[in-house]
Amino acid sequence: MDYLQQPGFMERLSEHERTRLGQICPPKTYRRSEHLFRVGDRCDALTIVIRGQIKLTRLTPLGQERIIFIAGEGDLLGTNFLDPKARFHSDGVCLGEVVICPVSRDHIEHVALELPNVPLRLAEVLSERLSHLEDQLELSSAPVLLRLGQALLWLCTRFGREVEEGWWELSLELRQEDLAALCGSTRVTVTHSLGFLREQGLVEGTRGSYRIRRRALERYLEITPWQD
Repeated sequence: MDYLQQPGFMERLSEHERTRLGQICPPKTYRRSEHLFRVGDRCDALTIVIRGQIKLTRLTPLGQERIIFIAGEGDLLGTNFLDPKARFHSDGVCLGEVVICPVSRDHIEHVALELPNVPLRLAEVLSERLSHLEDQLELSSAPVLLRLGQALLWLCTRFGREVEEGWWELSLELRQEDLAALCGSTRVTVTHSLGFLREQGLVEGTRGSYRIRRRALERYLEITPWQD
């Protein structure tokens, strides 16, 4: 079970807990562009992301896609699965090959009785997700340049890797349309903002493969005026 050794939520568990959780809740694999769920589907299982990335999207009243969140290794989806009336409020679309560990309502009782540490670690992940959502809400009224910069920093921290001093590499299946959807803006505006960040020497690359001067971008955003 190589998937049990992936970083993220599973790292918070002991080897025994990882093994038993994998036996109780066998993994499932999805291909790129497959939907894990759609808006309105019943939410009857907790999804632990073991490998890959999933974008959670929702359509605006004008029919434009808005990316609510990008889930990666160790993230939890369907956290209200214990509510028998729960439904998904977004589409979950795989950005590449994805491996998940689905935990049904029946499974969670078994897991809680046999592995009491697991629910505690789940609570930790949920707390971190809540903090991230609070940060997103605070940033929602900021100019696009700030929203884009903060989105790149978060993606870099969550999915990137340092390749040389000061520079981080971010390789995700994200088009500029996806970045625009993540920032709640238009592709044209995000393209312009990316161009500006390139001119400042803070970002390189395009089409899902970026290099980011992480610390320099953080400093730049700290002094950027909170106005368009």
